[in-house]
Amino acid sequence: MFRSFFFILFSFVLSLGCGPSASEYLAKRTNPQYSSTHGIEVFFNTSRAVNPGTQVACSNSYFLNFGNMGTQSGSCLVNVPADREIGSLPFGLGNKEKSFQFLEHRVAIQGKSKEEQEKLWWNGIEEDPFEEVIVFVHGFNVNFEEAILRAAQLKYDLKFPGKVALYTWPAGGDGSMLGTFFLKNTYEKNLISARSSRDSFKNFLKRMISTKKKIHLLVHSMGHQVVLNSVSELSKEWGDKPFLKELVLNAPDYDTGEFILILDSLLKSSERITLYCSPGDSALFASAQIHQTGRLGACSRFPGVDVVNVNPIDASLLSLGHGYYSSRPILTDLYQLFLGLGAEKRLFIRKSYGNENYILRN
Repeated sequence: MFRSFFFILFSFVLSLGCGPSASEYLAKRTNPQYSSTHGIEVFFNTSRAVNPGTQVACSNSYFLNFGNMGTQSGSCLVNVPADREIGSLPFGLGNKEKSFQFLEHRVAIQGKSKEEQEKLWWNGIEEDPFEEVIVFVHGFNVNFEEAILRAAQLKYDLKFPGKVALYTWPAGGDGSMLGTFFLKNTYEKNLISARSSRDSFKNFLKRMISTKKKIHLLVHSMGHQVVLNSVSELSKEWGDKPFLKELVLNAPDYDTGEFILILDSLLKSSERITLYCSPGDSALFASAQIHQTGRLGACSRFPGVDVVNVNPIDASLLSLGHGYYSSRPILTDLYQLFLGLGAEKRLFIRKSYGNENYILRN
């Protein structure tokens, strides 16, 4: 079945006349490292505050759930198990074939200044032979470790041959039972944190653009509060030439009216914008009640945007219908999307005449 699926995708690429990048992409995706348990390096940039008294840098005890005025870059080497359900994050010590594990922590380099370390970090992105990069921005209530593991899972399950650069903003709760119970309080704190991270992310993305890589910007949930205004501002500074290859919006917790106001600048920023949405998203319904405004992830048509309703596949998933962005159906579609295929040519998508352009079928 896999060979047939791969052949169909390869035929699509040939029929579209894709250039060397797409051919190289397909060739590298056959790398055996994506068929077995493997160590994945996740590059990250963060505005989270740090606890210097903690020895293990790639941890929630080091990178905290609140922010500061500075940023820090580094990388974490993560064991990604092959024996697990696609999209899942089983974590723990023991069997490496079944559990995600942190292997190495590459943050501060002793004896080097922050400027030197930043230069080395960016060299790791710029010197990568593959010309594309995924920039991933997570959503609400995601601590540092979960953000790193999710970025590693996405790279592995997408068989992406280039670097994945995570921007992790200060999200998450206080970890207490009381904090979990009063989730609205955590939501409001995260929302303030997300909006306060816009300048930091804008500077990070501007530097990423200077690498000349083809950037796939992948965003989830409240991460859109960080990203969309930043991209809009950069677009106004940049002119009419797009600086993003793909802008992928997953379950965006963002005001629909505000999105319409910045849509023109967003369309200029990217070669293509894809919006995965679900009218059955319970988390976005709760957000709409808090804000008293419609949420972008609930599905509406917008000119120039490929709006894909995932409700048929979302209905059977967990996370209040909000965590579908890392599931097998979305990953299958993202695989084809990053190859440059139009929505009408991708597997399991049909045209719609409702509140969206397309529907992703189960």
